[in-house]
Amino acid sequence: MDSIVNPGASHLEMPRARSHPNAAAALSIHRYLPVAAFYFFFNHAGLPVGLFYTTLFSPFLFIWLYLKGQRWLTAKLLLVLSPFILAHLLLGIPDPADYARTLLHWWTVYIAVFAICWSLRKCWNLGRLFEQLIVLNFCAAIIALIIRPTPLRLLLWMDTDPFTGGAAHLLRLNLFTHEPSAYAELMLPLLVFAFLRLLRDRRKRSAGYLMMIVLPFLLCQSFGGISIGVAGIGVSLMTGYRRLLRGSKSRFIFLFLAISASALLLTPNPISRRVLQVATGADGSANARTTSAYIAAYTVASSKSLWWGAGLSQTKSFDFSDLGLGLVAGSIPNEVAGVFAEFGLIGVMAMLAVEIYLFFKTRVYRNSFRIAMFVVAFLQQATGSYATDVQQYLMWFLAFYPFYPEFDLCDSSRLEVSAS
Repeated sequence: MDSIVNPGASHLEMPRARSHPNAAAALSIHRYLPVAAFYFFFNHAGLPVGLFYTTLFSPFLFIWLYLKGQRWLTAKLLLVLSPFILAHLLLGIPDPADYARTLLHWWTVYIAVFAICWSLRKCWNLGRLFEQLIVLNFCAAIIALIIRPTPLRLLLWMDTDPFTGGAAHLLRLNLFTHEPSAYAELMLPLLVFAFLRLLRDRRKRSAGYLMMIVLPFLLCQSFGGISIGVAGIGVSLMTGYRRLLRGSKSRFIFLFLAISASALLLTPNPISRRVLQVATGADGSANARTTSAYIAAYTVASSKSLWWGAGLSQTKSFDFSDLGLGLVAGSIPNEVAGVFAEFGLIGVMAMLAVEIYLFFKTRVYRNSFRIAMFVVAFLQQATGSYATDVQQYLMWFLAFYPFYPEFDLCDSSRLEVSAS
């Protein structure tokens, strides 16, 4: 576990990164692509809401990690959660069986995240893996556009009519995820990578990858995801403008993007209609993930203890319909709010303290990609996601582990890891 959190513990085991792989490497299929594609496209396919294949495969991943020498994973998780478990026992657990099932769910998420991070540590040419995922995702979006006029569209598109209160409904791309915002969350690291790579390597190839990830991002119409991505990239540009905004080509790129965005918003199309729905309040998804989520979390936590929360699984027993928040019963679509509800203020403060500590410990501020991912993950947890969302933890890992040394802001401080 220390080697994952502390980059210095394992960087000597990894080969030096290459910013420009040779032609053979560029044409080859990344060895992790099949697993990455399955996780990206099919992790939820055919399963009920809230269940993922990473959950089902966790026992097998645990056996694999155990054989690799990671034999104290469960003990470490229980050690971290033990103060909260003890507090919840003292406060009273109405349904111990349900509490144990939820604790088991946390274990599956922990094992899945650890296994993925363990593998990515040894990943050669992560940039190539991202490129191939961008291409596959673009092809999936084109297929979705082709079937959009047919009855098969319900397989890959979500009709927003039930969520807009009778307003003009739209179709939003979500592929096999449970909602478009979850699809946008999967694409956020790819968007950040493609944009920053274009500013650093201003070739047509880089511009092509950016356009291929922007199209599905616009089709999913997750303006929360777009805003978070823009915020992460914006903070990254402010900290590294001398390296990322050099030359007339950078100014041309921003001018082109500004003109394209203006044309998209000022002409009649599904994107501009979606913007109008959000602006006029016809789509209440933004409020459900922010203001309403925190009100619901306070209601849950205050039922037991604001400091320690109500305990695992207690959110599921609450019906928020009486509060008029527009939330689904027993669900809080916000990670920070969810932690507050079940682990209280102490859980929230501990979570934020770990994030801030790792920001300085792993020197996130030295790399433009990692800065952007830190901002993206930080904002995502405060405006959406869930405390048991595997993708959320993977975005934190991309922020804290020294991937993409070519985006380092100081050449003298470049960490030697493999991740071009």
